[in-house]
Amino acid sequence: MQFMDRKLCAVSVLGLANQIKRVFDTTTGRSGAQIQILNFVLMSYPDKEIYQKDIEEELNLRSASVSTLLKKMEAQDFIRREKVSSDDRLKKILPTSHTVEMKEQIERHISLLEKRLTAGIGAGELEVFNEVLGKMQENMELTEKGNRYG
Repeated sequence: MQFMDRKLCAVSVLGLANQIKRVFDTTTGRSGAQIQILNFVLMSYPDKEIYQKDIEEELNLRSASVSTLLKKMEAQDFIRREKVSSDDRLKKILPTSHTVEMKEQIERHISLLEKRLTAGIGAGELEVFNEVLGKMQENMELTEKGNRYG
């Protein structure tokens, strides 16, 4: 197989990510990253306290990106940040009552996107896909840490 005959993994994954983002942004009327954050906060609320670092790790986003998104979401009344008594620098992320009311709608949007994305794909294929995706994520984490490239 010649280089030009095969599609590169990174190009394919980035292209799919762009398609998913476009569809999700259009369907929800909000940015996919905001919906991911809201979903993560809502899934944890009220049982577990969520902090910015948790969001960064869960969604694999950089601190500056999450900080910017959280500021926008706070201004839009989707979340509120509350100081923690044990550490003045630390703030937990809480959904507003408006956001709690949106929980079912957000879950429906995510479920619909997942159904569209996986239509016609068998359970075995999805299992292999998830295994390969996990290995690719591990490779990228090692690359980011400077342990391996290529």
